[in-house]
Amino acid sequence: MSEPLRILHGPFGRVALLLLDRTMVVHAHRVCHVIFKVGGPDILFGVRERQHHLSDKNVVLVNAWEPHFYEHKQGSPSTVLLALYLEPQWLKDVDKRFAYSIHPHFFSEPSSLLEGKLSQLRTDMLDLLTAREGPSLEAIENLIIHTIIELTCEVTRWKELSSSRVVGGVAYDARIRQSLESMRRLGGVALDFDIIAQSVGLSRPHFFHLFRKQTGMTPATFSSMLRMESSIESVSRAEESLHDIGLNLGFDSPGNFTRFFACQQGVTPSQYRRMVEFMPGGHP
Repeated sequence: MSEPLRILHGPFGRVALLLLDRTMVVHAHRVCHVIFKVGGPDILFGVRERQHHLSDKNVVLVNAWEPHFYEHKQGSPSTVLLALYLEPQWLKDVDKRFAYSIHPHFFSEPSSLLEGKLSQLRTDMLDLLTAREGPSLEAIENLIIHTIIELTCEVTRWKELSSSRVVGGVAYDARIRQSLESMRRLGGVALDFDIIAQSVGLSRPHFFHLFRKQTGMTPATFSSMLRMESSIESVSRAEESLHDIGLNLGFDSPGNFTRFFACQQGVTPSQYRRMVEFMPGGHP
């Protein structure tokens, strides 16, 4: 059974140590995503439409807005993952070049070799997360900063990014930008794509084609991304019941909300709430 071993929220975003043995459907994040394997068997992790080997010798890299997935083979042992979800504004504050972390090609390749300093950084981060004493914010942030520096030295083509007109997965077609704003206002809840397409003067087929071309994902995946962000924010708080959170997000039953959450995060809402820890500045 999948289980969160540690989840930290901070100004940097999120760091999660996860025992994973369930399939994760195609989904995306508005932040860049770094995935290490730290235990268990090697796996195949999908980025866009291709599966990439994830082992002790490499790291999988997912750009902001980039669809990704994991198909767990029934009966296979669990794999332990160390996952980073890094906030663009925090990265920008660290180094202005990292403002490109919302660019769809910030990581030019979906995988990088794990060797030398990068391998040691993964080990150091795992040691912090598994230590009995809680890690300090400074220690976590320093490790993340050095990890991103090492990764971008290997897989980021800075000249291409600096000359690009597009920053992030944000579309530059005015009609798609308008549809994105409409969907954001609704938080991904109760979206009628026919109405959205009509509101920006597009037929449904043309809207879907243009949306995917401009953002790299389908409207449904973007909608799920918005709902998941709202879910994580609400689940991380203690004030509201999980039942009420699901209803507010448009789910007709607690079971459907739990399945939605688990299929994207690998763990249930109750598991996530039980394990999440906030570092200074990390409250949702």
